[in-house]
Amino acid sequence: MTDGSSAVALRFEILGPVRAFRGAEPVDLGPARQRAVLALLLLHAGQPVPVQRIVAALWNGDPPENAVDVVQRYVGALRRALDPERTSLLALTGDGYVLRAGENAVDAGQFRAGLARARTEHQTGDLDAATGQVREALALWQDEPLAGLTGPVFESARARLNEERTSASELLAAPPTPEPVAATPAYPEAVDPWAGHELFPPDPASMA
Repeated sequence: MTDGSSAVALRFEILGPVRAFRGAEPVDLGPARQRAVLALLLLHAGQPVPVQRIVAALWNGDPPENAVDVVQRYVGALRRALDPERTSLLALTGDGYVLRAGENAVDAGQFRAGLARARTEHQTGDLDAATGQVREALALWQDEPLAGLTGPVFESARARLNEERTSASELLAAPPTPEPVAATPAYPEAVDPWAGHELFPPDPASMA
């Protein structure tokens, strides 16, 4: 018998501290390294992440001997917290662990989708719609992305996300991109075939 908790939509946040919510209720994600595992899977949502890549991200090249076992325990705990009914939200494949979260389930995915819509509106000259889309996208940011997570992998991901945030802010002040105008084909200047020739040459008799 189940309590139906897995039927409630999950949503995830990485544009600030790494958090998960089931409906309006926060999900306990456990200790920092366990949250780091979830963050790494969210950064590659829908794509398998090899176990050794997770190990490298968590221990920065100096893992303990039982690192793989620890990662497996973290994943097991995340499964119990996020997917108690085992709907294969978080699964092990031949290429690694994969978190099957849709684009709209992760705030970073929502941000990118909103920014893409804003760019489309901007290019068509609808600045009011573009501005609204950008402001909605920026409102998803809570703090520094992946706040509290350290190490080269997360620092690099944080830098990329901040670059996207900067490009969104710049879009607010950018003028619309004009639609390209088709070039008018160049034609050679018309030539009068009769230029320099008289249509009715003078009668020789009249010139005598």
